[in-house]
Amino acid sequence: MKYFVLDVDGVLTDGKFYYSVEGKVLKSFGPDDNDALSLISNFLKVIFVTGDKKGYEITKKRITEMGYSLDLVSTISRIDWIQNRMNPKEVIYMGDGIFDFYVMQYCG
Repeated sequence: MKYFVLDVDGVLTDGKFYYSVEGKVLKSFGPDDNDALSLISNFLKVIFVTGDKKGYEITKKRITEMGYSLDLVSTISRIDWIQNRMNPKEVIYMGDGIFDFYVMQYCG
């Protein structure tokens, strides 16, 4: 395996979105994710994706603070996205949504 692709929402967050009258304003991220991922990144390239357009800037802030980049890719498009960038058999994929199952089946 060469790549670890994570769907941020529900994996690095508690899966909840916090709204005000202005819209989505907060997401809750775990405190230890950066430490764990820094250990993993010695062995695999860590790649983050999200399908959350409205919360993209919130997620991007956390991911870039950890030193990574974030790609906006809908779950339905992820198989094609992965195939166009890497060998799917070299990918560990982590997600928590109902459609993530199909991406997991496609990856190594």
